[in-house]
Amino acid sequence: MEHEQGEVTLQTAIDALAETFPIEQTKGGRSNYRSAGDSFKPYPVDTSVALAGLLDRFERDQQPAAISFRQVVSWLKVGERASHYLHSYPAKLLPHIAHFFLANRSLVGADEVVLDPFGGSGTVALETILSGRTALYADANPLGRLITAVKTRSIDPASLAAAGAEVREGFCRSRARKLPDVVNLQKWFDPSITSDLVRLRAAIGALDDQAMRDFMRVTFSAVARKASNSDPRFSVPVRYREGETRNELSAIDLFEAQLKANIARIGALRQVVSLGSAVPAGIDARQLTTGAGERLPDNSVGMILSSPPYASAQKYVRAASLSLGWLDLAPSNGLRRLEDQTIGREHHAKASWANVGSTGIDQADALIEEISKENASRAKIVGTYLIEMRAALTEAVRVLRPGGCFVLVIGDNTVCGRRFASSEYLRLMLEGMGMTTILSLVDPIPSRGLMTRRNETAGIIASESVIVLRKAA
Repeated sequence: MEHEQGEVTLQTAIDALAETFPIEQTKGGRSNYRSAGDSFKPYPVDTSVALAGLLDRFERDQQPAAISFRQVVSWLKVGERASHYLHSYPAKLLPHIAHFFLANRSLVGADEVVLDPFGGSGTVALETILSGRTALYADANPLGRLITAVKTRSIDPASLAAAGAEVREGFCRSRARKLPDVVNLQKWFDPSITSDLVRLRAAIGALDDQAMRDFMRVTFSAVARKASNSDPRFSVPVRYREGETRNELSAIDLFEAQLKANIARIGALRQVVSLGSAVPAGIDARQLTTGAGERLPDNSVGMILSSPPYASAQKYVRAASLSLGWLDLAPSNGLRRLEDQTIGREHHAKASWANVGSTGIDQADALIEEISKENASRAKIVGTYLIEMRAALTEAVRVLRPGGCFVLVIGDNTVCGRRFASSEYLRLMLEGMGMTTILSLVDPIPSRGLMTRRNETAGIIASESVIVLRKAA
């Protein structure tokens, strides 16, 4: 199809980015940006031109465009970037996506607040403060909230190193023996590892400074998972198979290595000239709050950028269960209660399976009815997911300012052999709330860690939709 003269196309937009900021290819196909001086420049490119090309194309074709954000945001290396890798977390959002939509002022002003109501471990929050803006984040998982708070807090590396030395000394002196309330502790940890982790946890708990203690707790959490009998290839705890190689380093050696790496990661934040701040907005996307616990005001957010949980695609609480116990964030008998607070959960009382309720989306209700004839449990899971997501989206639209945009990143999965079009259902919900779709993209996700093939009723998520909707002015 020929384009009108002067029209901004996707390819010309991407070419313009390359001209704006020279890209150097490194070995292995990764890209690197040229920066002057020693300071970390987190946003070297304005993506307004590329964004305009995408918006123009969607306005003309009204069809989702296939795009690889890794290629479009080629100046971002896939790997270390500031404190993103402070702690592992399942199904983390690709930083390139958040970066692309924050690297311009056409969707959100330089001084506006950006909200992620499903904050996870803080990918959006970190990219937001790197852009100099204020980030608001909420999440039901206390581990995710702790990781986000730590990875978005700028702390002097020398002070962290001193605190690390204090922890090492405390570990050597410690005679702590009290075991943590970790689910199936003996299954996941050998006795010698448990003993060292108990002493290390006690040494961290003795630190006076809360910020230092939280940093060390997150570092400790990463170490506890690495020191466990859990195979790191899986997001949820799964034991190594007999004969497979596992990590043989001691807990303290693992801690030393993790601490060194994490201090370097946080050190990158200190190099940002105009770093923004991250503020918690509660524990429930359906009831967003201020730091004082009051309801977040109407029309107070400049942009929402979020990747909500998937319908029955990740065991979020189970994935964090070992850390939740070691950090005293949730006792073993409280994991189910925490899961009950999570949107997208898998477990519902059998007595409730027959009562799904209407999602408000006709095609979704028809599909759920069809699924229920084959698997009532799965029907209840996905039906409840959409009902609870409607409540969360309603709250999000309430706090978004008129004219503000919602960048929704969501994938479709398979339920009982049928495509469950979460992206379409959530888009229809938002449009029913007065939002207008201005852009739709599809991006492959080769490494999101969305390992959903657990049984014959589940499927692999291979791509995700990125949908941008604007609230009426």
